[in-house]
Amino acid sequence: MADLIEDGRQLFPVVVQDIKTGRVLMLAFANDEALAKTRETHLAHFYSRSRKTLWQKGETSGHILPVDEVLVDCDHDSYLYLAQPVHPVCHRNTPGCFDHAPAEFADSGQILNTLAGWIHERAVGPEDSSSYTQRLLKATPDRILKKIAEESGEVIIAALTPGESQSQELIWESADLLFHLALVWEKFGIHLDQIARELERRHRPSPASN
Repeated sequence: MADLIEDGRQLFPVVVQDIKTGRVLMLAFANDEALAKTRETHLAHFYSRSRKTLWQKGETSGHILPVDEVLVDCDHDSYLYLAQPVHPVCHRNTPGCFDHAPAEFADSGQILNTLAGWIHERAVGPEDSSSYTQRLLKATPDRILKKIAEESGEVIIAALTPGESQSQELIWESADLLFHLALVWEKFGIHLDQIARELERRHRPSPASN
């Protein structure tokens, strides 16, 4: 692959790859500004050849694309975005542009990834004084940690309070607790995959058990 000059701009092909699965998700073009923005925000930016302007992936659809790392090839004329998709990447609602089946990103196995993506989008997005998420992320850590203590207590109360609505209350309070835990992860720069790897490590059979 090689860079190209279009309308006086130097453009580079960019391959987007899922950092967890290795799946190639899409191919687009970027100029120096898009590459810099991607590195700065950790959200995928490209250059639109049809609109002839910089664009952030998901700026209209809301399907942002978090990028962990930007790699350049040996000739410095093409790039690789190592991404953690939390939404379908293709406009057809498929996981990537080379897939054909619709994605189901909001199922029970992916919703925490989706939640983390929403929170990260708020964290790096434009300032919004009405956003509860932004207010907590900008506050001192003790404010979020107090919310964790509060929501944990609410979970305990719901679990210990019998009645017809017990299950629903427990579900409601558990969702609140998970949301605030995700805020803590964002505040301290922890990715969900790091927690998943730790859980996997703990539950991996030891050599002695084989």
